[in-house]
Amino acid sequence: MEQDRRPDQAELQRMRESVAAKGGHTMLRSEVLRWNRRWSAGDLALLERHLGRVGAVRFRRAADGEYVSCVDPQNRLAMVIAPGYLAFPRHWVNDECAPDWPGVALSTFGVRSDPVVSSGAGRAPGRAPKAPRGSTTRRIPEKEPVFCPRCFLQLTTTGTCPSCD
Repeated sequence: MEQDRRPDQAELQRMRESVAAKGGHTMLRSEVLRWNRRWSAGDLALLERHLGRVGAVRFRRAADGEYVSCVDPQNRLAMVIAPGYLAFPRHWVNDECAPDWPGVALSTFGVRSDPVVSSGAGRAPGRAPKAPRGSTTRRIPEKEPVFCPRCFLQLTTTGTCPSCD
């Protein structure tokens, strides 16, 4: 029966790709604990215990809104939170994890979740909030800095070296 309490390979691959993708939203620990309204008190206690065990200090909701990655103080992935389970890199697996996959199922496993996100509670997971009408905010990509080949100082926006020229 424990076999039924684990995500299939397609779900695990979706999780890996989602967590590795760029974008997303930084979250506070308190937001992480409120992320899925359907979590039971037991789920929250389990989540708190594992957040403490892995020493998670930073949290990022994936761009698709389906997963939350937790990072330790050394900036290493320590845990991934899905609406129905927790998954760990191999070095964080413990005796609470299932014997055939590095994770723990929550009471909401297999139930379509209704995650709460900081700027749009109640909206469907994976959908970004609509921008207010008239808003034309665009993100301008940052340019990589260019350095002088002689003295290795960063060049100005005009391409001149403040030291050599």
